[in-house]
This record gives sequence, C-alpha cells and structure tokens, in this order.
Amino acid sequence: MRVSYLAILLLSLVALVSATISPRQQHHLHARSLPLPQQDPFYTPPNGWKSKEHGEILRSRQVDVAFLNVDKYNLQAYQLLYRTSGTYESDDNVTVATVLIPQNAKKDQLVSYTPYIDASGPQCAPSYSMRLGSKLLTDPAMAYQQLLFSILLDKGYTIVIPDYQGPSRAFAVGRMEGRMVLDGIRATLNFDKAGLSKDTKIVEYGYSGGAIASGWTAALHSTYAPELNFVGFAMGGTPANLTGTVYYLNGGFFSGFAIGGVVGVMNAYENVRDWARKQNIIKANGFEAIDFTNSHCMVDILLKYPGINFLGDYFVTSGADLMHEPIVKNITTQLTMGLNSDETPKAPVWMFHGKVDEVIPYDDALAAAHAWSSHGADVLFSANTDPYMEHLTTELLNNANILFFIEDRMAGKPFHNGFKMETVSNPLSDPRVDLEGLDSLRAAIVHLLGQTFGMGDRKLKNDLKTNARN
Repeated sequence: MRVSYLAILLLSLVALVSATISPRQQHHLHARSLPLPQQDPFYTPPNGWKSKEHGEILRSRQVDVAFLNVDKYNLQAYQLLYRTSGTYESDDNVTVATVLIPQNAKKDQLVSYTPYIDASGPQCAPSYSMRLGSKLLTDPAMAYQQLLFSILLDKGYTIVIPDYQGPSRAFAVGRMEGRMVLDGIRATLNFDKAGLSKDTKIVEYGYSGGAIASGWTAALHSTYAPELNFVGFAMGGTPANLTGTVYYLNGGFFSGFAIGGVVGVMNAYENVRDWARKQNIIKANGFEAIDFTNSHCMVDILLKYPGINFLGDYFVTSGADLMHEPIVKNITTQLTMGLNSDETPKAPVWMFHGKVDEVIPYDDALAAAHAWSSHGADVLFSANTDPYMEHLTTELLNNANILFFIEDRMAGKPFHNGFKMETVSNPLSDPRVDLEGLDSLRAAIVHLLGQTFGMGDRKLKNDLKTNARN
C-alpha cells in the first residue's frame, strides 16, 4: 500500500500533464495570454504607497488560477499588492500575494505556503505562473507543488502564496523573503474577503528554495511581526547556509541552482553588483548566465547549466575565492540561519531532510536546527536515511507528513521541548500515510480536474472510495 501511494502520485501527475494539455488548448491559452508582471499595471503601487504600514493592502483583484494553466481551480482566488520592505528592513517595497479560499474555508486557520521558485525570471513569480492564461503552460515545478497544496485546500485551509522574491526577483535572499512572507500574512488577515481574524492560527511551510523563506519567516517572526499567531513552521531540504549550498552544488548536475543563488544576491544587493563591475569579477560567460537566469525559470536554468563549475575561471575571474571575498562573505554570513539568538523561532519547528540529499547539504540544515534549539527553539529534525531519499523523493514521500504536522499544530497537540532528532528511513512508515495520504491525494486530483475545493465535497470523496473498494 505504501508503494501504491507513491506510484499513484507519480502516475497521476504524469497522466494529468499528458491529458490536460492539447494543442487546441495551448493555442487557445496563448491567444489570451496574460501580460508579464513588469507589463501589468496591477504590480505598480499607487501614489502615496510609501506612507502605508507594512502589510497594508494597496490593491486587490479576483483572479482565476489553474493546474498547468489549463484546468481552472474551482475556488475563490484573489491577489493582493501590499506594502513591505526590501533587501534591508528600512527599504520601501511592494510585492503580491495570491490568496486561495476553498469552499467552507476554516475561518481561524491559515497556511502560508512558499513554493520553490529558484529563479529570477519575472514569469516565475507564483502570482503569474499560477494564473489561468499565463505563458508557463508546462512548468513542472509549479504544477507539482500545486498538487501538494491542493491537498491542503481540500482540507479547508485558506492558503496565502506570496511572491517572496519581490520585484527584484532576489532568489536566496532569505531575510528579505522572510519579511515579505510575514507582510503577506498581514495583508491576508487585513483582507475582508478572506474572513480571517487577527488571532488566526498560522502555519508556514516551504521546501528547498521555499524553505529559505520559511526558515527566515520563523527566524524574524518575533522581532518583525510578533502579533502574528504562528503555531508551527515546517520546512524541508532547507538551504540554511548559502555559502555551503553554493559549494555543494557547484560543478554538479544541479549547478544551475548555484548560479541562480549568486544572481539572486546580485539582484538584491546593489553594492555587490557595483563591486563586481568595478573589479571586473564577471567574465563574458558570467554575464550571459546572469541574463539567462534573470529571464528564465528553474527547469530551463537547470537544463542550461548542468555540471557547470560556476566558481571556475569560466564565469568569474576570482574562481572559488568569490565566496570568500569580504563583501560577499559579509552578506552570506547575514543570510545564514541560526547565528543570532534574537532570531529564534517561537513556535514549534519541524525540519525534514534526506541524509543523501544531492542538492542541499544535510549537515548545514542540521546545524541550523541545533543552533535554533540552543537559543530556546523547540525543533524536531527528521533525518530520512534510506538511500533513495534524495532531494525530490524526500519532498514527495513526506507529503502526507506535512499535512499531519499542520493539522496537529492547528489542533494544539503537544509538541516536545528543545531539540529532538528522529531517524525515519521511510516517511511512509507512518500508518496514517496509507489511509489519510491516499484519501487526500485522491481528492486533490479530482479537484485539480475541476471539482470544487473545500469541505463541501465529502460526498464526492466518499463515492470515490466506495467505487475503489468495489
């Protein structure tokens, strides 16, 4: 049964991808494609926006979101342009959050979901890539993540998905990302149509690049937005140390992530851009990589730069010493989780990580967990030890456990004090995964194909289960 859960998930996604996108549908969607964010006036703040409070809504609209931008989600979806901060807390900035409200949504519970974007193309922002009519017809990364958060929608959770990289498209700049997530939650609570109160219980979740935002949301909550009622933070495959992650990725199959992280930092920090230009740090191939990364999404970047030694002299003149240059090291130190005691999560934290993760270093994530707990955080660290628990499979097989953590935190179930380490060879060993996981997955697939999301669809699910038994 546990194998069938994984098989159903994989086969269902493949079937949906192949079945939903026909040439006729692609032509129809291209004919009504949406303007890119930089061409859409919704993303431009109105006059006087700098005087507004962080998290204050500047503009809102109702939108259609879709699986693979073909099958429209049957729920209420809104986008909020809101005031936030930038690279530094004192910077003035805006970004957009997409709020998904299922039928009969719970009015006292909110999930903040930070999908991995891992690229700097403007079309990669969730507020664009999720919308019906966007040009990203077959973005597999967002499509897969839509399947995951569809399970949460079916449970009745309102979800807020912020463009946490902001207008500068600053991938891997965790402090900025965390503040944008927190202000996106503020905006959602301020949004009348969401119907949420100020004491709404909140859980934040992100994986991989999304876990950068999750980790910094947890770290900055108590100092930046202490009024928010977080009851838990979940994150997996966490890039807790930017320098360690860049070195870990460089030259490997997923080296495009390293290039993306360096470009994200340059997008955010003007002083780094100026220094690199004046010192002639970047070679012609490096500039080409920057331009490509700033105009494409994750999968294209990975396919363009597999096995590239970005820190060799092919891209930069300083080679591997780039990450040790004082101006770079100062920033990457600031972007390392767990260093400052006043940046410690106050709500329970669950971190999970594959021991053989080939994308994000396991030891750096574990070090962040230990650091947080030494400063007083309550942290559960799940080490997935089977040899097949690599980066993608670790996310995939923890799907149901993410749901369990969220539901347990919302229900106020006890959580241990301090640090706890657990070794879980296979996340599917929990018997709840067989029962609840299959049920939730079945419902999510049905809803992705056009049924209404939310607590009102139990009859449909029961009929499906009855038919499955027969």
